[in-house]
Amino acid sequence: MPKQKQVSLLKLINPTERQMQAFQSVAAHDFTFYGGAAGGGKSYWLRWACIWLLIEFWQKFQLANVTVAIFCEDYPSLYDRQISKMQTEFPAWLGKLRLGETKEFVLHEQFGSGKIALRNLDKPEKYLSAEFAGIAVDELTKNTKAVFDFLRLRLRWPGVERPKFIAGSNPGGAGHSWVKDLWINRDFPSELRPIADQFSFIPAIATDNPHLSKTYWNQLNTLPLEMRKIYVGGDWNVFAGQYFDIFDPFQHVQADHNLKPWTTRWLGVDWGFKHPASVHWFAQPQSDRTVTYREFIRPGLSPVQLAEEIVSINAGDDLSEIHLSPDAFCQTMGADTIAQQMNKVFRKHNLPDATEAEDGRINGWAMMYDYLRMGKWVIDPSCVNLIKTLPMLTRDVPKKPEDCIKFDASENKADGDDAADSARYGLRSHFRETIAPLAIRVDERFEQIRKDEPGVSWTHLMMAKARIESEERLKGPRPMRMKRRTFGRFHVQ
Repeated sequence: MPKQKQVSLLKLINPTERQMQAFQSVAAHDFTFYGGAAGGGKSYWLRWACIWLLIEFWQKFQLANVTVAIFCEDYPSLYDRQISKMQTEFPAWLGKLRLGETKEFVLHEQFGSGKIALRNLDKPEKYLSAEFAGIAVDELTKNTKAVFDFLRLRLRWPGVERPKFIAGSNPGGAGHSWVKDLWINRDFPSELRPIADQFSFIPAIATDNPHLSKTYWNQLNTLPLEMRKIYVGGDWNVFAGQYFDIFDPFQHVQADHNLKPWTTRWLGVDWGFKHPASVHWFAQPQSDRTVTYREFIRPGLSPVQLAEEIVSINAGDDLSEIHLSPDAFCQTMGADTIAQQMNKVFRKHNLPDATEAEDGRINGWAMMYDYLRMGKWVIDPSCVNLIKTLPMLTRDVPKKPEDCIKFDASENKADGDDAADSARYGLRSHFRETIAPLAIRVDERFEQIRKDEPGVSWTHLMMAKARIESEERLKGPRPMRMKRRTFGRFHVQ
């Protein structure tokens, strides 16, 4: 780009010092992430970085009609964060914003007629045949790594040797873990290690932006402490929507458990083949203290192989219960279910049969939270995946804020939510709540309806009673299981 043109563009953009670092990063790297706190000018930088790329392609390589794209998670977000701002920021002499069926900003002919396609990620597969010389994602952490990998496939353009991927985001969201791994922890899966040097992280925090108003600063500084860590400090260890916001490694991760041979012990197991199987060992050395003292996580094991690994790693610990994920009792691999195949191995080695774990997600997460809050649950430092996963769990705010958003593991890695699931099975199933008999629960709810709706027809009451009975049957209780008695050893109950 001629010097005069470059100076004019920079004057038009008027980037902050940190944004200028991000522009320089794009020139040197193929994957630049500009992220952190609120007020750092991430969305602003993304749209102007797209303009900068298009003009670079035109001025340096004489490439006209090049297309780059800005993606948001949905159209309302795309309009609020990008389109509405382009309407006021982009001068008419630079190009034209088209908001018909296809939404795009097109540079005027003297700038190469390049185009910024404005797209959403509600269904990423619709871009299967698309090609872009550059891709910008606004709020990358709202997307899974699978979306990132899919978009990378669309990075190609004739004459552009190194297409660019750029993104901006705050901490939090379903993609927090994988984004943090790649750009901050630099913990790359095997397929990305050959290009690890092309990933660049430019932190963006509010203090980097001199254009913020005093009113906005006052709003940021009056947020609660945890929110200030996120939105003012850009703390990637704390983020908005975090479920286990009270998890503190200094308090909840401990190594000295004082376990005795007679200490009650049990397992929580999340079956998996393509996604990792996850196993956690629990013990209760005191009535008000539960310890997760061992973990095993690995994909690609058959039911028999997983059971044999559990037996080997268990090393003779006297287990009272094995709580296995419910899917293992309905899925088959051969003539038997997964649970039946595993139980054959357990019986051979004098371990209890695996029984169906309690799968109430909302109650399970709440119980885990309460046990952490009350100091009743600690985790051994060897359980590295569980320790890493708990802070990553995010509330499913749009659908079920009491539940956590699921996220899958990367290929050949145990960085999904499987560790949290097996821990939930172990805690919730061992300490499952007692529940009143079905008839009593139905009668109590039925009488409440009669009190709340006096004068309602008998037909309506009978229909309500049938509905209540159906709902309560789904809640349980499940048959009580007696704990195993082992004579001649220390564990006797």
